[in-house]
Amino acid sequence: MAPLVVVKSAADFIGSCLGKSEAQTKRILNNTLGKVLIIDEAYMLYNGSTAKQADKQDQYRTAVVDTLVADVQSVPGDNRCVLMIGYEDKMRDMFLNVNPGLARRFQSDNPFRFEDYGVDHLMEILEHKLVKEELTATDQALEVAKAMLERAKMRPSFSNASEVDNILAPAKLNCQSRIKSGNEPAVNPPLQPEDFDSDYLRIDNPQETCGKDLKGRMVEEVVERLEGIQALARCLKLQGRDPRSLVPTNFVFRGNPGECIDCSL
Repeated sequence: MAPLVVVKSAADFIGSCLGKSEAQTKRILNNTLGKVLIIDEAYMLYNGSTAKQADKQDQYRTAVVDTLVADVQSVPGDNRCVLMIGYEDKMRDMFLNVNPGLARRFQSDNPFRFEDYGVDHLMEILEHKLVKEELTATDQALEVAKAMLERAKMRPSFSNASEVDNILAPAKLNCQSRIKSGNEPAVNPPLQPEDFDSDYLRIDNPQETCGKDLKGRMVEEVVERLEGIQALARCLKLQGRDPRSLVPTNFVFRGNPGECIDCSL
């Protein structure tokens, strides 16, 4: 049975010569009639220029957009469903600057937003991947992986489910290195905490680690403030509360190169 959902990237539509982008786009659209066509990273169809500039700078991307506008009409009985997916800010820029008909076709003023995965969901994805790849992990290793995912969620570059791959791929390599060194059984040893994070023990006493790592590099007042923040975060976690609501995550360090004299939260 043919799949009812077809996933393509923007690159699948872009041709390498004049006329090829239109032909590839029409072929994909024709082959997905009666199905759901998902265009992942659709913002790649926009090169960052205005529509007028794009005609001169990247005719191949422009041809894809123009063909989509011409063939995706959103009329009753069209038997076509096309979804364009991508980071919201980049998608917004594309809809504002390419063929204006594109925004009308895809209702850019009323997008569907996918909420970020929570840590529990990310752990479910990790455990699913472990089962799929016939791998296991110790309970402590899973706790370390969870802590890594919690930290990843606090970063501006958080990439949702991709973060699971970001921590699992190196963990598998580290486990394989242990097997080759002869310190582990050769058949499917469980992933260990150090596979995910070689310095995972630092989280057992973060205040002591902070003082040791920063001693002599920052003034004592700054180190004490950071240790206080770590103590607060640890207490909130023990209470089952999200520390991000009370703990600052952005800092400005000011001072001469190699010497911090002040810290602003």
